[in-house]
Amino acid sequence: MAGRQRSYQAEVQLAPEDIEAAVPTTRVVIRHHRAPSVAWSIESASGGHVLHLALAQCVFNNVMRIAQERGLTVSDVGVTADGDFNDDGTASTGITCAVKLSGAAEHADLIAVAEDAFADSSVVAVLSRGGPVELVSVVVAPGPRPAPSTR
Repeated sequence: MAGRQRSYQAEVQLAPEDIEAAVPTTRVVIRHHRAPSVAWSIESASGGHVLHLALAQCVFNNVMRIAQERGLTVSDVGVTADGDFNDDGTASTGITCAVKLSGAAEHADLIAVAEDAFADSSVVAVLSRGGPVELVSVVVAPGPRPAPSTR
């Protein structure tokens, strides 16, 4: 399918007021396409935290894929991405990534999986090279009018 453009759409939306958070914690367990489930841990839902989560998830996915391709069994995988931003919040001061893994494989083979997973990360490539980011649409729907001021 040459020329097919993929979509990796993500959305954040206010939840209805009558729905409580499923888990009042900074750790959420979700289904995953390469493992039965994964746990996401972030301090808050800030853009910076979610950006680092995207990097960690991408490297995690690659570890799982590469290990499977090489016939290696991993019993535990954890990827942490961390970093900071300048005082204005307009530029990253750098991001570090750490991989912890164990499995029924030679030490050197597991190290190679982690290093190759990082090197093959599309999120690492995008962050390293940059790319255009643009606002393409704003839709404003009518909502309730604010109450008149009583001052």
